[in-house]
Amino acid sequence: MATTFTLHLDTALSVPLSFLSRRLADSGDPIALMEAVRAAADRLDVFHQAGMIAMPPSRSPIFSFLEPVLHAVRRPKAGHIFHPKLWALRYVADDDVSDVRMRLLVPSRNLTADRSWDLCLQLDGQLGPNPVERNSPVAELLTALPGMCLSTMPPDRIARLDALASDLQRTEWELPEHVDEVSFDVLGLGHFLAADFFVGHEHLVISPFCTDGGLATVTGGTPATVVSRQETLDGLDRNALGEHETFVLDPLTSEMEDKGDGTDPRAIGLTGLHAKCFILRYGRKAWIRVGSANATEAAFAGNVEILVSLVGSAAKLGVTDLFEAESSLRSILTEYSPQAAPDEDDAAGQLGDLLIDLASGDFTASVQSTDHGHLIQLQGPAIPTLPVGARVTVRPVTVPEFAAEVPPEQLIDVTFGPMEVDQISAFVIITATTQDGVSASAVVLADLVGAPMNRLDEIIARQVDTPEKFLRFLALLLGMGQPAWTVGMEAVGSAGASAAPAFEASGLLELLMRALVEHPGRLDDLARLVDRLGAYADRGSVLPDGFPEVWAVVDAVRRDQEAVA
Repeated sequence: MATTFTLHLDTALSVPLSFLSRRLADSGDPIALMEAVRAAADRLDVFHQAGMIAMPPSRSPIFSFLEPVLHAVRRPKAGHIFHPKLWALRYVADDDVSDVRMRLLVPSRNLTADRSWDLCLQLDGQLGPNPVERNSPVAELLTALPGMCLSTMPPDRIARLDALASDLQRTEWELPEHVDEVSFDVLGLGHFLAADFFVGHEHLVISPFCTDGGLATVTGGTPATVVSRQETLDGLDRNALGEHETFVLDPLTSEMEDKGDGTDPRAIGLTGLHAKCFILRYGRKAWIRVGSANATEAAFAGNVEILVSLVGSAAKLGVTDLFEAESSLRSILTEYSPQAAPDEDDAAGQLGDLLIDLASGDFTASVQSTDHGHLIQLQGPAIPTLPVGARVTVRPVTVPEFAAEVPPEQLIDVTFGPMEVDQISAFVIITATTQDGVSASAVVLADLVGAPMNRLDEIIARQVDTPEKFLRFLALLLGMGQPAWTVGMEAVGSAGASAAPAFEASGLLELLMRALVEHPGRLDDLARLVDRLGAYADRGSVLPDGFPEVWAVVDAVRRDQEAVA
């Protein structure tokens, strides 16, 4: 389970790839990617702020496999956002289902491909016999998520999320070195921080975004060391910064590449600050607080955020040495030098807020099948009043040329098509553009109604168009790319390369029979694909020679088992 503020669809695809072997994950093979996403879809849920899915760089139909995984969350209240970054993972031992391990990741990074400076806390633990009170805020967040979503989650996913929350509640965490205590705080769900949460003798604030009031909150009103972005500090009141030591990332920390072709050099390493951390010392103890919250009023007065506090000896945790001249942190910073604050043109920010509010409405994509293809009727909320000359367009993610403009103050009601079955998608791109050409886009996940039952099977079938690709898919389906099955396959270098594995009927029969016993559901997926491929008489045979005879035996047993069940 993951929560994020912003999300890139192509980055979200990288998560299921972790279930594959490194060789296949690095291959760029679309068949491997589709099978990884399909196999992981029932084990993964990602919650994000509605209106904060970025427009993808391609129109790949593979994105359709993410539809059941992603869940848009509404604003907690007007003007505030769903902003926590959290990953909760459960591992079960192959040989003992009672042996359960838990992992909690609290990063400052969203589920995006940004190359910013971030940080991540990792906690590992095992289930204990009793609930652990300090874990309650995280467990409560998980159980609250379905009620915060725009669409109703399927009951099986809610049940799985509740089970994950129950396990997190009972987890006994392994404390990081020199940490004596760990605790969790979730904001925006009716809970408030203790009055002394930021009280300390010394403070270090690392926050890319700050406001005058937010900075006063996290520093306890005392002088502090503040690390932020140049543009953020330039926008603060000079009196508010007067007592603080202020720093920004040294521009030289990012490795620059100059191609020598007259274009501006570009950063090829990490660039820009996005980490969030509050460190305070009180006497001999120190608190390191990491999570999603920035030093802003919004973070502590309405956003949904998460903070994790690590407590220990100030000397042992090393917080007193963080700003020594030779420390690794100090070496990548430079003292802040005020510059003139740029003229604020918040057109892009206003468009972003408009898209979040628009994406929080109800969207329905109804599919109508005709003899000439499929039509999608998209219905959604009314477009709000726009500035003079501004316009809003909507289109399916898979077919850019179907973009249609929707007039202000009118309900969205547009029909796209005709299109092929693999172009049907619940993802819709909304773009708002001002008269001056400033634009912002967001991807909305509509409620897809009436789509062909075989839509995802069709997407796979159109990729599996040679016997070699069929065997590659079969290898992934039966063994998830394990060496025992892929030993005869050549490495896949590109989407167009072929694997050329040797086909041995006896070995394949053994693997299919084993799957029949251990993973019968995978053979159900295979049966649909075989049927789909058999419907393409005009493509020639995609099934390898000898496979239909082997499959006939296995499929007969599979059908008998289904009949008995």
